[in-house]
Amino acid sequence: MGKSALRLTLPYVAGLIISGILYHYAQQIEYSPRPGSLGPDFWPKITIGMMALICLIEIVRRLVGFGGETHGIAETFEKEEEEETSSPTYPWLLTGGVVLVLVYAAVVTTLGFLLSTFIFLVAFMYLGRYRNHIAIWLTGAGITLGAALLFMRIAYVSLPRGEPPFDAFTDFVRMIIGG
Repeated sequence: MGKSALRLTLPYVAGLIISGILYHYAQQIEYSPRPGSLGPDFWPKITIGMMALICLIEIVRRLVGFGGETHGIAETFEKEEEEETSSPTYPWLLTGGVVLVLVYAAVVTTLGFLLSTFIFLVAFMYLGRYRNHIAIWLTGAGITLGAALLFMRIAYVSLPRGEPPFDAFTDFVRMIIGG
């Protein structure tokens, strides 16, 4: 085990330390437990625990020597070497994506989580130059309904409903999923 192997583990050690700190803070969430329901500390603890587990796995992989260069499936099955070509860059698309995320964060309390998520997804797909309109709108609707099911029926997370008249969209989706 050389210095390079130890150096490769540093980001994962930092991630493990950060996950330990975050788990400590998640332990301090105070609430009155109700029988038969998950507390507000459940999902943060699960997520932080998964982060710590992944960091541990990556540390072991790097120390044992399995942390070499990874290749995608296409590269693995490709027989011949191709010369590298530089792919085009799109700085305006990147800037547009950042602006879209900032606008989403700014309007989520006014429009509500579900409506703003639907609009964000559709706008992001159009921004990314995807042009199959039916797929864009159905994907946006499907992911929005999936998020509603996950957060309103399974995890019971309190989401921003939105201000009138936008809260009607949240009520409509709740009616669809049986809430």
